[in-house]
Amino acid sequence: MYAIDVHAHVFPDHIAEKAVATLSSAADIKPRGKGTVSDLLVKMDNAGVKQSILVSIATRPSQVKTINNWVLSQKSDRLIPFATLHPEDPDRFNEIERIKELGFLGVKLHANYQEFYPDEPRVIDMARAMSDAGLILLMHGGKDWAYEEINASPLRMARLMEAVPGLRIIIAHFGGFQTWNEVEEILAGSPAWFDISFTLPFISQEDFLRIGRKHGINRLLFGADYPWSNAKDDLELFHKLGLTSEEKEAILHINAENLLNL
Repeated sequence: MYAIDVHAHVFPDHIAEKAVATLSSAADIKPRGKGTVSDLLVKMDNAGVKQSILVSIATRPSQVKTINNWVLSQKSDRLIPFATLHPEDPDRFNEIERIKELGFLGVKLHANYQEFYPDEPRVIDMARAMSDAGLILLMHGGKDWAYEEINASPLRMARLMEAVPGLRIIIAHFGGFQTWNEVEEILAGSPAWFDISFTLPFISQEDFLRIGRKHGINRLLFGADYPWSNAKDDLELFHKLGLTSEEKEAILHINAENLLNL
């Protein structure tokens, strides 16, 4: 039973060590990997992960094209790059067209690191352009340990989806890290997909099964959030949840294959 990991962060070799150290310090978390493509591939092999989606975040508008060009260069039969955008980039709508032409399937955004709220008009306009281009939006949901404020709350995510009907959106961390009461109340049963990255060590089996089945097993996606988590460890927890074989297959790869048309 193989997995597709929809949430993996990697950096160019020459900056990976510094980037991982800086981010780890800000969130007070110990990394489980080096943050390089080569190390990710080793972790994938050890865990039985067939393919991973590479996600990156531009914290400044000037980084957008450089990051997108680099992550595209890492594309292979095992690595699927997602682009990044920035709501303050004056060229963001042209970049949406460019990344579509380059073959990107989706975009990763992070409301805290990029200093926005998902229901702002500028973000809604950008999400609408992504949707019109057929791109998937993967957005961090819920709390981030490096920040006090929860920019991407379940309520704000619901407002974004209401403003952009038809948006194919993956809300990371089971709809919103450590905001799972609100996720169950506001987002469960919505059109969003939830990835389960950086979730299983922090949520009870009972809560996961109840919220996951309320939302719909066919809208859950496996993710590990490398290098902050290790897919092998997450898969060990995953197989102890009490899911049926059919539910496991759906979450591990079938749902991602359908969403990404793999």
